[in-house]
Amino acid sequence: MKGCFYLGTVKRVFDSVLVKAGARTLYYLFILILLVLIYGFHDMSAGPFIYAEF
Repeated sequence: MKGCFYLGTVKRVFDSVLVKAGARTLYYLFILILLVLIYGFHDMSAGPFIYAEF
């Protein structure tokens, strides 16, 4: 019987707006960090001026 009480409590916590917003924030932060790790900071220069040939 105690298992049902804990299951209901966990469900209420995961249905909370703050928990959903926090989880979504962590999810997008993880994606951002993953993209930075994939593409890296090795080429942070501005590059050549695009109109230099004119």
